[in-house]
Amino acid sequence: MIRLVAVELQRLRSRRILVLAMLASTLIAGIALFTVDQQAARIQRAMSGADEMLQQQIDYWEENGERDRADCEQQQEAERRASGDGSIDFACDQMGPPTAEQMYGSMPSLAGQYDELLLVMAFPLLLLALAVGSTLVAAEFTHRTMGSWLTFVPRRGMVFTSKVLAAALAALPIVAIGLALVLLGVPAIFRWRGVDGGGTQAEWVALAWTCVRILGLATAAGVFGAAAGFLVRHSAVVVGVMLGYLVAVEGIVGGLLPWLSRYLIGRNVSAVVEYGTSWTTYTNCEQMNGCRELIQTLSFTQASITLTVIVLLVTALGLVRFLRSDID
Repeated sequence: MIRLVAVELQRLRSRRILVLAMLASTLIAGIALFTVDQQAARIQRAMSGADEMLQQQIDYWEENGERDRADCEQQQEAERRASGDGSIDFACDQMGPPTAEQMYGSMPSLAGQYDELLLVMAFPLLLLALAVGSTLVAAEFTHRTMGSWLTFVPRRGMVFTSKVLAAALAALPIVAIGLALVLLGVPAIFRWRGVDGGGTQAEWVALAWTCVRILGLATAAGVFGAAAGFLVRHSAVVVGVMLGYLVAVEGIVGGLLPWLSRYLIGRNVSAVVEYGTSWTTYTNCEQMNGCRELIQTLSFTQASITLTVIVLLVTALGLVRFLRSDID
């Protein structure tokens, strides 16, 4: 089995898809680092008084601020008289000249920046791992070489297992490249822009475990892609179905049916990356006093079980079809 996996990895190295996937992983990391640098640069310019947009807002306040506050107080008093509720507050006393933090926010700590980036980056990186895994298998059917391969290794179960394991292993360097570039690039940007990142030992340990969990998800994505390749036998179909799922189910159905969110792949991936996640839903929105907030939580254990079941189900279906159906 080890020899078969090594052969599969050697064959994959000769395919262009692996190089393209690594380049795509590098591009994803580059885009993420670019956004961090641009945010730091905007805040740096604003703090130094060199931001033109912020200065325009400050000039406007100096000319019109007191008048705007007086208008706000008049509208507040009119609303109190009309409703008979003296507690209505338009927060007029909080109006003041804009600050750099109000316009551009503030840079998170180094650990906080990593948490934001890694969660966002996990999804495209996992999609890359899935695409490579599906291509590793589907290319054999597309070019009609699977039958020839079975003449050398006539046991379909071993062929299936070797390709699935090879896809899992191939996913690791693809995702690791993106993670490594971000881990090295963010501190460089912070130092270049003069941002004090900080970070405790506990935060660095948590960051290391986050990377381990993402790499674990990468192997699962590779297995999922390879098994789906055996099931539908075309990599474009696998990627197309996943993209359609993300748009139709994760985007539309998940928005219309919030209670379904905890069972969707995206929410479960977030829970694994973050070691448990939470989000807010709203109920009783027809009442006059507004909606009622509900905090939903999803644990790491439950998310791991859900994703494992999904991967095993697709793997089992792919194996059954490969064992029982014709190759050509």
